[in-house]
Amino acid sequence: MYSERRRFEWSRRFESRKDGKDLPISPELEIDFTGEVDRIADFIIDRVERKGADGVILGMSGGIDSSISAALGVRALSPNHVHALMLPERDSSPESVEDACEHAGLLGIRYKVFDLTEPLKELGCYESGVSYAARVKGGVRAAARIFPGLARKGFLANLEGEGGKQFREFIAYFRIKHRLRMVEIYREAERKNLAVLSCANRTEYETGFFVRYGDDAGDIAPIRHLYKTQLFEMGKLLQIPAVIIKKSPSPDLFAGMKDEEIMGISYEKLDGILWGLSHGMKRPEIEKAFGVSNKSISYVSKIKKLSKELRLGPDLLRGTM
Repeated sequence: MYSERRRFEWSRRFESRKDGKDLPISPELEIDFTGEVDRIADFIIDRVERKGADGVILGMSGGIDSSISAALGVRALSPNHVHALMLPERDSSPESVEDACEHAGLLGIRYKVFDLTEPLKELGCYESGVSYAARVKGGVRAAARIFPGLARKGFLANLEGEGGKQFREFIAYFRIKHRLRMVEIYREAERKNLAVLSCANRTEYETGFFVRYGDDAGDIAPIRHLYKTQLFEMGKLLQIPAVIIKKSPSPDLFAGMKDEEIMGISYEKLDGILWGLSHGMKRPEIEKAFGVSNKSISYVSKIKKLSKELRLGPDLLRGTM
């Protein structure tokens, strides 16, 4: 179907709804974004051909990652071969669903909204104390504001496999949402012979800020090699609506918590440190290049090390019978 390997040419310009504020990108992370868009498009075409799929499908949340992934799918295959699902649930932001639908409409792709509230309710997701705090009191975010280090401690506890019963209940509460979304995406993919696009990026992947077998899952991972700040820069090239670029990144799973509140560090600093570590820079060099503290470098080094197991497959028994 794509044997001619022609990338779809944009037929219109997408206008932003409001002016956005760029997320700063360090000079070290600057790349040839135009060339990278074409390279990713060719990659998507190649993998779709190899799998014998009729196109791609992804979940769109109204955030930058899925918005860029959808635009890249269109760039590779044309709008007719890109499908999207919006999968909100009780705690989702209505504005995020609206943004996702509007962007899908601008791209001209096929999409539908499927509310996961009832399936999650049947699974008992909303019966916990954590669910009540997140929904009624906004307790999760309020606690993070009162005790700024609390969210970071929780993030580390998750990676270290620590925490008591209530903490484990909290982890289960938000992870089931990610995994149920992926169940629905794959059901639709198998019905229509589509390849699933993973929307995970490199920053999330290297820090463990993803749900295993949830938002990391997919058949093709077109942006996993790109840092978050690079994606915001690419978003401008792909004409992602400014309302999406301006939005603070969030998992959109409880009480409006933002990624940077949970991780306890800005994406600009986080990406700089990750880039420096991956390029073998010494700590004083990273401090000078990205304006970060040695304490921040230690923190990022720790979460990168702790999350290593998440990037591996299941444990296998070696040897033969």
